[in-house]
Amino acid sequence: MNTDPSTSFLRSTSVQITLKLALITLLVLFLMIPQFMILDLITERENLSHQVTDEVAAGWGSSQISTGPVLVIPYNEWFESAGEDKKKYTVKKNLFVFPEELKTSGNLDTHEKYKSIYKVLLYQTQLDVQGTFIIPNDTLTGINRENLLLNEAVIIHGISDIKGMKSLVDMKVNGQSFVCKPGLDGQSFAIQNIPFAYNQTQMDNSTGTQGAINSGIFAQLRNIDLSPGKTLSFSYKLQLNGSRYLYFTPVGKSTGVNLKSTFPDPSFAGAYLPEHTTTQDGFDAKWSVLEYNKNLPEFIKSAETIPLGASSFGVEIRDMVSHYGVTYRTGKYMILFLVLTFLVVFLTEIVYQLRIHIFQYTLIGLALALFFTLLLSFSEFVGYMPAYIIAASATIILIYLYSLSVFRHKKSSSILLGLLLSLFTYIYLIIQMEKMALLAGTVGLFIFLAATMYVTRKIKWYEDKI
Repeated sequence: MNTDPSTSFLRSTSVQITLKLALITLLVLFLMIPQFMILDLITERENLSHQVTDEVAAGWGSSQISTGPVLVIPYNEWFESAGEDKKKYTVKKNLFVFPEELKTSGNLDTHEKYKSIYKVLLYQTQLDVQGTFIIPNDTLTGINRENLLLNEAVIIHGISDIKGMKSLVDMKVNGQSFVCKPGLDGQSFAIQNIPFAYNQTQMDNSTGTQGAINSGIFAQLRNIDLSPGKTLSFSYKLQLNGSRYLYFTPVGKSTGVNLKSTFPDPSFAGAYLPEHTTTQDGFDAKWSVLEYNKNLPEFIKSAETIPLGASSFGVEIRDMVSHYGVTYRTGKYMILFLVLTFLVVFLTEIVYQLRIHIFQYTLIGLALALFFTLLLSFSEFVGYMPAYIIAASATIILIYLYSLSVFRHKKSSSILLGLLLSLFTYIYLIIQMEKMALLAGTVGLFIFLAATMYVTRKIKWYEDKI
């Protein structure tokens, strides 16, 4: 009886093992498609959460930039027309004087609001602003006193989202009270490198993103002595609602900001970092910016906008550990779940001489893929850690019960159960330790590889009977 060489070749155990490994590899690659779909779903849900935050913030107050006060003194500048008649005419311009000293202090209270299943973190703050201006001498500004329009002088304060203002502002200047009006009296502030967008003009330039703040408050100064060298002291309170960011700009020659809050997880950012203490009871942050630390003069003439540069700083109020971000990081480990689980199933098949169909591998792989969807779904309601426990428990139980019928060997199913428990615990620990994640992951994989080598050391892969 003649034996077909091709048939004998395919019946070889070593060839069948090689083909099975090839099929498992193709299956792992195929299951990467659900991984990309799951990661895309996580991103989509996170973007939806941000949209909800923006919707709530639209009525409450979005991220805020408080520029600090600037004294604006209009003046006339004389020009001579071209031609034979040489007529003289005037152009109205502005002299922008920055504070000699600026101190801002306040308390920041956070509030949680819910829309549908989404939590939105908002804040409310009352800022006490005080400081002094010194009117520059004519010799410094080059402006004759008779050309100054002192009766039109105003103090302006830029606020990026004016909807967040919740009280009238009574500004005291040299003991006199002035009720502030909305707007900037036709002026605007140009600020670069703000980490968030706001409802003002945005433009790109060579130094980064620049925003023009056109909203705020101003006080029309009446009966105030603005003689050169005169000192103006001012003080007022601002009550602002906002969300996520609260930023300031160091417009003073000496600028100090002291911000306190019961929020325990602030993120400080910007051009200057504060001295701060942060505990579970909140934070106390103090910024101190001197004239040596920034590129801003004592006054500016004839500018269309007030350029504040990239000197803003402040605090971000948000949940430091977003369950969407952690779930996304977990989803990146899907290939590790698949490879390690399939490896154990494959070794069980080899050691105990079982026959496990590739379709059964596929079902186990789909169960692992479904774990990440369960994790995302539950995390939106109960948070990441409880969701991880629920999704992992459901997945482990499902695969274990299925393995009892596939392996028909309780010891093999128990080994798989132990691996799944170790794997899910191991991945959870890696996710939690951001700084040590690479080290822990590498050491864990090394140990698992060593264990695989030990278990398979006596297998004779090229014999028909293993």
